Amino acid sequence: MRKMKFKEIRKRLSAHAAAFLALTMVLSVGLACSFNVGETGPEEKKSEETKTEGNKPGKKSVLSDEDAAIMKSATDKKSSRRSGAVSENSDDGDFIPVYAEVSNERYAGFNQKMKQEGVIEDITDSLNQSLALPTDVRVTFRDCGKINAWYQPDQKTITFCYEFMEFFYDQAVAMGKSEEEANQMMIGSTLFFFFHELGHCLIDVYDLPSTGREEDAVDQLSTYVLMDSEDEYGETSAISGVMMFSAMSRNEQLSDESFADEHSLNSQRAYNLACWIYGRNPEKFAGFVEAEFLPEARAVRCPAEYQKMSSAWQRLTDPWVKK
Repeated sequence: MRKMKFKEIRKRLSAHAAAFLALTMVLSVGLACSFNVGETGPEEKKSEETKTEGNKPGKKSVLSDEDAAIMKSATDKKSSRRSGAVSENSDDGDFIPVYAEVSNERYAGFNQKMKQEGVIEDITDSLNQSLALPTDVRVTFRDCGKINAWYQPDQKTITFCYEFMEFFYDQAVAMGKSEEEANQMMIGSTLFFFFHELGHCLIDVYDLPSTGREEDAVDQLSTYVLMDSEDEYGETSAISGVMMFSAMSRNEQLSDESFADEHSLNSQRAYNLACWIYGRNPEKFAGFVEAEFLPEARAVRCPAEYQKMSSAWQRLTDPWVKK
């Protein structure tokens, strides 16, 4: 079995980190000037709003003529982007970048900057160079009117909300992070949750088995993608995921609805991520245990947990990885 190339995807996305950083520097100005950072503290945001919806539908995108042209151009380029040989399964689709018209003018400048920097194109091109797809999948970043991100299986669309990115920034500021640190945490959290939604997408389009909670499985995929990159940027992004779940857990309501939800509790997700990060490199992340953030009784099992989940995702996706 070949080594899964999610590591290659991470490296390619790392190469575009400068575009993300430039983008978030623009966003930070918008956050400070027009998003009213600090006006709504974390204690005022309901924890239910911050849970990713997995495959729940969002509102319909409204495309401009320019964005429709981008989609058509991406579709027309399929043959040129499939230069790599594909194992076992056919490559009949692409990840296609889509920019929707914004409804909230606060995000208009940010949306325009996303287009100018070609951020979504960078992401989709990287994925197309590494993974075969049996069908097209649209990838869009837009304003949604809520804090969320989701994969919609009936429309084959990954949607990431600008409000979610704003939430990450707000949480980092509430933690006492500097502007630069808040920007970096926002980038890292965005990458973690994007790969989480990509996991939902791959389970759907590849018809992969998921014998446990799918939400836990795609948390594993995201952590694996980031940690397997073996670079500081990937590790920092995974840790950003831990910090975001920890922040969201502070106001978590332990109701019957919370326990019945398809997601694990945010506190559980934070511990899981910390376990898998530690499991990937116990020596480097020994501080998790020393600081008593990760209980020692769980920590001893984490290397085996990480090995099992990484092997599972390699085996499941291997037929679709381009050589």
